[in-house]
Amino acid sequence: MATKGIFRVECPHCGEGFDADFWTVVRGDRDHEVKELILSGEFDLLVCPKCEEMVQHEEPFLYIDPQFDLLVCPKCEEMVQHEEPFLYIDPHRDLLAFVMPESYEKEKEKWISRMNADYEPVKASLFAGQGLTADPLYLFGLGQLTARLENDRDREEETDVMEFMAREEGLNLLPVNPVAARELDIPFTLPMPAGLFSRAAGLKAAEGLYAKNDALPRLKKLVEALKAGKDDTIPFVKI
Repeated sequence: MATKGIFRVECPHCGEGFDADFWTVVRGDRDHEVKELILSGEFDLLVCPKCEEMVQHEEPFLYIDPQFDLLVCPKCEEMVQHEEPFLYIDPHRDLLAFVMPESYEKEKEKWISRMNADYEPVKASLFAGQGLTADPLYLFGLGQLTARLENDRDREEETDVMEFMAREEGLNLLPVNPVAARELDIPFTLPMPAGLFSRAAGLKAAEGLYAKNDALPRLKKLVEALKAGKDDTIPFVKI
């Protein structure tokens, strides 16, 4: 469901104005190559064919999910960095974030209000049936989003290792609420013996896996989170 819009950009080196295509709606959970552009920092780069310089250009727009494109100035051949506000959505990981240029933080209340005003009228139709439960995050600067995506990628890699070990032990895997996984810095899934569901059983399973591989820091934090429970429930499991 990716769509594009056209924005007017002026090359700051040669002064040439030109129309550039930018993504306005992208699904990050589907456009994996685009997500990699976010992580690599290549989103906001433009190249001017005349003066061959890299510059930054900021201009507001609404954006859904990971998309960072390479644009070329048709006249001056200069690479231009273009940074704009956008809405980032990853339903699979229950992540919804308004990402604005770092310079907007000076007027953060104004921009948070404006982004909310743009978001509210389309919220129901845009996210129907997608299972989003998290409150939106308000981030200033692409770096803040990149850091969160990198953290999620590290968590996913560690979760994959833990899940491989769990399957070898014949354990079931229960989904952890993604918001809770980020807050507690634990894996995206919880190992559980087949036929059981209790904090004590989950703790025993997690401790057993950590004893076999103590190089998984988030698995250790999962053990700690389960130990800290007040009763036999597991509030961070996604039912």
